[in-house]
Amino acid sequence: MNFLKRAGKSIVARKGKTMIMLIILTVIGSLVLSGFAIQNAAKSAGEEARKELGATVTLQVDRQKQMQERQASGERGRPEEVAIDTTDVEAIEQLDEVKSVNYLAQTTATSSDITPIESESTNSGGGRGGEMPEGMTVPDFSLNGVTNMELLDTYTNGTLKIVDGEALTTNAKEKSVVIDENLATENDLKVGDTFKLTSTTTEDSITVTIIGLSASTEATSDANFRAAGFMDPMNQMYIANDTLASFSTEEGTVSVSSVVYALEDPSEINTFKKEAMAVSPLDWDTFTLDANDAAYQKMVGPIEQVASFSKSVVYLVSIAGGLILALLILLSVRERRKEMGILLAMGEKRSKLMGQLLIETFAIAAIAFLVTYATGGMTSQFMTDQLLNREVTEAASSVATQTGFGGPGGRGGQQVLDSIPQITEMTTKIDWTTLLQVIEIGSLIVFLSVLLPSLALLRMNPKEILLRED
Repeated sequence: MNFLKRAGKSIVARKGKTMIMLIILTVIGSLVLSGFAIQNAAKSAGEEARKELGATVTLQVDRQKQMQERQASGERGRPEEVAIDTTDVEAIEQLDEVKSVNYLAQTTATSSDITPIESESTNSGGGRGGEMPEGMTVPDFSLNGVTNMELLDTYTNGTLKIVDGEALTTNAKEKSVVIDENLATENDLKVGDTFKLTSTTTEDSITVTIIGLSASTEATSDANFRAAGFMDPMNQMYIANDTLASFSTEEGTVSVSSVVYALEDPSEINTFKKEAMAVSPLDWDTFTLDANDAAYQKMVGPIEQVASFSKSVVYLVSIAGGLILALLILLSVRERRKEMGILLAMGEKRSKLMGQLLIETFAIAAIAFLVTYATGGMTSQFMTDQLLNREVTEAASSVATQTGFGGPGGRGGQQVLDSIPQITEMTTKIDWTTLLQVIEIGSLIVFLSVLLPSLALLRMNPKEILLRED
């Protein structure tokens, strides 16, 4: 009889064992399919989170490390400012992953031509007119040196807008400035007007031309609690780095406080970090490349935990399921020892007997796969919802505990992180990639489960098989 027909008859004749094997293979397939579906969903959610946060990396001084070192040495107060020499980062700008670069600098200035906006908090002390250490000038304005205003996060997310004129870009004329519309109104200024600024560090002066008026939603929320008037968003100006350096530094050379790199693809962030550290001579014990990782981890923390758990499930189920299936087939082979021995004695090839066992198991596995495919979407989504809800709850409890003790990074940093929502929903999809992964794992499990037990029996000759009593 053809070994294919024997396989079919064997499946029908052994209904009980066929059903048990079908259930085992269905459970294995469902868990493995759910595991892969969850991992793929977590990967997609992570990519979406990166896109939402933006594919930007900021080069700046590692403030946290500075504070830790000062505390360890017993020092107190604010760490010394460390400027970035633009010549040290020129090579980073040339990397393939970089789409655009924004060099950022900051300084303060006064003016004899215009007066700053004074809020209630400023008038209550510490701001304009407040006491300053001897030899230091009370600033009126904050000057933000930029390469291109349109690359600022506040500009791209709509917090900062241009209401008249144009934004400061690389095409702007020399000695151009963008000021707040409220400051312009208070001083009867408009686009095209000029005024003089004096640096508080060098006391050099420069006459700048207004090319745009801005409006910031931070003005209404921040002005009430900032004691220093020059920090009020309405008293902040945007000016080109070259112009800023020409009158605010002794040598007139550009040194910036941070550099923001916009990348072509969010997935290239880690690659960019490694390449940037390799090509730049900067002291990486002092500086760091921040890709907004704290915010990213807050968003994707729960889903990464779920993905990690699902990966462990895939490994565990594959190994445990394979062992259980191998044991079941071993018992089945031993029960069919007489059948195998007679067939071998009649001249049947060992390869065909092995093929019969494989066909029987793969046929049952195919039915199990169809059941898994039919119920996979519902099963994987149910598992995802349960696991994600548990991780979100645990993450919320952990944050509450940290907040109760002040939390890491200070109050301001914690407030920023608190405003970033966690990903609390994740949708699984059963695509062809996931199905192929399940088929590959399932086929390997079935093949090894059949091969190992049957080899132990079929390596013997027919007489040994028939005379063996165990």
